[in-house]
Amino acid sequence: RKEHKLDQKMVQLPQHMFHVAIILAALLATKHTAVGGPARQYFLSTPHNTTVTAGHQARLACSVGNLAGTCQWTRDGFALGTNRNLPGFSRYLMAGDSEHVCDLSIDPVLPLDEGEYRCQVSGGHGVGPISSAPVTLSVNSEPGQPYI
Repeated sequence: RKEHKLDQKMVQLPQHMFHVAIILAALLATKHTAVGGPARQYFLSTPHNTTVTAGHQARLACSVGNLAGTCQWTRDGFALGTNRNLPGFSRYLMAGDSEHVCDLSIDPVLPLDEGEYRCQVSGGHGVGPISSAPVTLSVNSEPGQPYI
């Protein structure tokens, strides 16, 4: 047995276990699996059913670990595009402070934004695509003055 200093603690490990620990640490620091291929991408956060009042902002969460592809949102099965500014949808934006964060921001929300949304990530570099479960965005409208 050898003693190895890890995080300021002395740990006794058999020599072969120490080598396994070093290999696992190296794999965790990369985007590859033990068999040499790329690690799969996965969701760190996914959207949830959301209800928002018309005129306010809605934000549907989506962030991806080991991002290999490109984020895209769909509304009622229609792809909104991969550009973070979502041209053609002036109130829509793929918000986030890094490429791994693909939140969908809608500001202001209108009743026509109600529907089923899904965060999708294309495959790339030997990694398959992933898709979140569908979620529903519901929009409440403020009551107006009654009409007689």
